[in-house]
Amino acid sequence: MALFRVALTQGRSPTARAVRHAAALLLAGVVGCASPEAGYRSLADGSGRALATTAPIDLDRPSAAGDYLVGRIALDEGDMVTAARHFALALEAAPDNAELRRQLFMLQVAAGDFDAALVSARRLGAGADAEEVELLLALEAVHDGDYAAARGRFDQFGWRGVTGIAAPLFRAWAAFGAGDRDAALGLVRAGGAAEGLGQLRRYYEAAMLGLVGRHADGAAQLRAEVTDDRPSALRIVLMLAALEVDAGRRDEAVEVLRRQAGLGGDEPALTALADAIAQGGEVPRPIRDARSATADLLLGLAEALSEQRAGPQGLLFARLATWLEPQLPEAWLLIGRIESNQGRYESAVQALAQVPPDSLVAWPAGLARAEALASAGDDAAAQKLLREMADSRPADTTALRQLGDLHRRAERYGEAERAYGEAIARLAEPTTEDWRLFYARGVALERLKRWPEAETNLLRALELSPDQPLVLNYLGYSWVDQGQHLDRAKGMLHRAVELRSDDGFIVDSLGWAYFRLGDFEQATVYLERAVELQPGDPVINDHLGDAYWRVGREREARFQWQRALSLKPEADVVADIESKLREGLPAVRGAGRG
Repeated sequence: MALFRVALTQGRSPTARAVRHAAALLLAGVVGCASPEAGYRSLADGSGRALATTAPIDLDRPSAAGDYLVGRIALDEGDMVTAARHFALALEAAPDNAELRRQLFMLQVAAGDFDAALVSARRLGAGADAEEVELLLALEAVHDGDYAAARGRFDQFGWRGVTGIAAPLFRAWAAFGAGDRDAALGLVRAGGAAEGLGQLRRYYEAAMLGLVGRHADGAAQLRAEVTDDRPSALRIVLMLAALEVDAGRRDEAVEVLRRQAGLGGDEPALTALADAIAQGGEVPRPIRDARSATADLLLGLAEALSEQRAGPQGLLFARLATWLEPQLPEAWLLIGRIESNQGRYESAVQALAQVPPDSLVAWPAGLARAEALASAGDDAAAQKLLREMADSRPADTTALRQLGDLHRRAERYGEAERAYGEAIARLAEPTTEDWRLFYARGVALERLKRWPEAETNLLRALELSPDQPLVLNYLGYSWVDQGQHLDRAKGMLHRAVELRSDDGFIVDSLGWAYFRLGDFEQATVYLERAVELQPGDPVINDHLGDAYWRVGREREARFQWQRALSLKPEADVVADIESKLREGLPAVRGAGRG
């Protein structure tokens, strides 16, 4: 849960031009190039517009062109380290090209190569049109413990962009690190409620009070932020627990952790921590000094950006946090998730491996790492990790469910069914949220052609979550496909469409129900809509072809069947579609699933 609740997109765009360049670079690679005769390469900003670099790159120099292309290929493959190295070599051909240098700087930060990034930042200078350049130069002073210099750098920040929003808090911790505690507290307390940083300010004020020995005052500051009706951000919970312990209120610290454990957090981890605190153990402290506080602030920015789908920029801030605090587990977890979302699975695995096994975020990091391993093609390692995790928590079902999902995606339905079954056996009393397990097991059983067992599990999932569109659709479609309970199935599919009217697969299921009931006109209406929503699905196009044929639109039917073939359907339906293209549908025939 991000600590920032401020609308980062209000006012002037928080991503300055150079940040938009970085987003384009990370998301799509260095895109588009003018002809060699034009004498320059073009880069893209966040809107997709081409921007000419400020100085030409000599494409007649083979090594420069080769390095540039190798960098592009490496970036497309997610290898930012290699990409940065070759872009740096290409830059030697145009050392005054500030635009390319900014791109390179962003890539170096995103790859975590801070030695190189600092060189680039110094060459660009604090006046460069990139807030991260100014930020890195200020953070260098924090990294080196020179808080007076850091304070001077932060004082130069304007109010634009993400760093501008957080500038007062950066200044506050620099002042605190420089020994000016009164000024630091004043900066943290300043600011109106409209800026959206109220909770963050109270969190940092409590941290400062704790660091100067006013533990009870700090705890009092945070108690209102940790309530009994919703889970709070883990770092706030840990800060409050640490302050309560320091204030001599160990029982209150234990109670805070136990209450939060029951509100949807990682219950085993928080419960184990509460037990350890009750026995005299220490609370992991998210803030120990000005440097760790600055890293904490960077992490908060990264989380907020990631939640607003600004993953590439969030990655930059998360990397900066790990530069200041290399052992910051939450930052490595966020980096791993962003890297996975961007398709850089090997980088994700490396980042997630940095999360210590005794960290409070070790469990979600393990789940994320298993997903990244599977996506990177190391299926065996992913299975091994999930099995180890499942064995380590005998009452937990999440690792087994993910293991089942992994098997199901690979069409290993027997192994998937066993994993889901093992997870279900661990449930003392199924809750609403457990519909997913019964649904997934039902899907695996249906694929194994064990329909009576599949139907039982799907009905149980529907019992736990009566308005779950995925279950309504799968069970309703299966009944329609088998010619069973057609009226009830049609009602279920109507409800699924009401709940998810923009899902082409669900709309297709309703259209197919009407087809099987013989109402071909109504089937055509829904199936046309399904194709609009999901034009690239061969099954939906095939269904629409069948409906067209039944209403006498034979030329359109053949077009849809031909299109279905071009979309590469499963092998077992190709022959059926080819037969329909040759002969059409028989005068009396029930349409098959394909």
